[in-house]
Amino acid sequence: MLKYFSWLISIIAGILIVLLSILVLEDEEETKIKEIKQKVYKNKPLLILLISLISIFILNIISVAINIFTDISYLESLRIIFGSIYVLFLPGFIITYLFFPKTKEFETEEKEAIDWIERIALSFALSIAIVPLAVFYLNLIGVKINLLNSFLTILGIIIISSGVLYFKSIKAK
Repeated sequence: MLKYFSWLISIIAGILIVLLSILVLEDEEETKIKEIKQKVYKNKPLLILLISLISIFILNIISVAINIFTDISYLESLRIIFGSIYVLFLPGFIITYLFFPKTKEFETEEKEAIDWIERIALSFALSIAIVPLAVFYLNLIGVKINLLNSFLTILGIIIISSGVLYFKSIKAK
């Protein structure tokens, strides 16, 4: 039973990655940058979907490579890959948009903006810092550390961060 539950968690994590990448990548820009983007990216939702599908395809290739070179089955390696992204990357990635809402694109000089390499590095660092602290502090108040509670804690971090980001974007308009 626990085996199938971990597969369900991996599938949910993959779906969350796709949906949140669509949510997070839609950021307001200045009019000049919008004009440039409209010329370059005529169909942004299609581009975001394409990037998400390519990312999932690459992660599947990594899972197949792990399957070939180790004794781990394909489903276990897929669960490891998507679970690692769910735990080590996704919470921090959303939180970076709370602290640094703008990204440097097309060589713009903005004081509050960071580029993608910095955002990715900060995503790993924030996830590694926030997820264990949340799990351990919940353990101090009586919530036991197990698979389900850890999954729900990370999901709570993602949902709360996404909600704050959503309301912050509505307030900025």
